[in-house]
Amino acid sequence: MIRRIALSIAALAAGATVLTVASPAHALAGWGGTLTPGSTACVGQYAATKVQGDGTATAGGAKFFIYRAGVLAYATPGRVTGWVQGLTSTSVPAFPGAGDYTVCAKNTGSANTLVNFHIASDNEF
Repeated sequence: MIRRIALSIAALAAGATVLTVASPAHALAGWGGTLTPGSTACVGQYAATKVQGDGTATAGGAKFFIYRAGVLAYATPGRVTGWVQGLTSTSVPAFPGAGDYTVCAKNTGSANTLVNFHIASDNEF
């Protein structure tokens, strides 16, 4: 079943291009492509017990985010070129509960960056 990702990214996107990809429940989802300055791409799926985001970016990097039902659960402190963050019962921050999760990458730099990122949930990692 394809789920629609309902995510208010007004503050995050601030008028930038936002790409959102829905994925089947419990199927590793990802996105890869070029993000122009100010643009954002997102993928999402349901997680019952844990969720993980990972990604890479070229050039000056990208900022990565994890949202639960549109509420920020984690963000990298700035642009990074490599990133992995799991939210589990023992992680910091901890898994905030079952729900629809979205992982996003935003190019906050001034040059194009090539990004590849994924979201995994429950038994996928």
